[in-house]
Amino acid sequence: MVGSRGWGIVGESLAHLYLTGGLVMEGPNASFRDADLPGHQGRIALAALATLRQPMSHDDLADIVWDGTPPSQWKPALAAIISKTRSLITATGLDGSTMLMSSVGTYSFAPPADMWIDVEHAARSLDRAEGAIRRGDAGEASREATVASAILRRPLLAGAECSWLDDARRRQSEALYREIGHRLLIEAECDRGDRGAATQALERCEAIFAKELGVR
Repeated sequence: MVGSRGWGIVGESLAHLYLTGGLVMEGPNASFRDADLPGHQGRIALAALATLRQPMSHDDLADIVWDGTPPSQWKPALAAIISKTRSLITATGLDGSTMLMSSVGTYSFAPPADMWIDVEHAARSLDRAEGAIRRGDAGEASREATVASAILRRPLLAGAECSWLDDARRRQSEALYREIGHRLLIEAECDRGDRGAATQALERCEAIFAKELGVR
């Protein structure tokens, strides 16, 4: 199955979560976008829980959502954010109560086992590309590296700002700038005999390093 953003094969699951290029969750019955969530706080809360994938104390999540300065009534405000997000998830045909769980002072994100999440797919694509190169499968390496690059180039929660997002975006940039990803794509194009495509891949790599890191 091809994802709604055209990022290659995403499996047979009807559940997709896009955290880059505008937050979108798709379920079997419907979908919602970042604008449907309760403000930037709702977007940050969902992204943090989905990315960290571990139980988080209410206090820790509040610190992330309000960037270290939660309001005096943050507990009911955070509970309202989680409740609204659960309702949006349930409206897509998924089970919001099990995906956003609350237990003993913690919140956690537990998606269906087959849910496709873009940033996780990008990391797996880089790993598969490296494996394909070792097997000598230039075509698969090129496809996987291209998919990972397409995802990682898109902004994470554009418009929202907080310290946790700064760190998450830095990790995303580091993954994008991983030399192995660019090398895999360039080597794959060379192995396929397409030197023009390899040259273009090299030029894109050089441009990214020059613009974002100030190095060649």
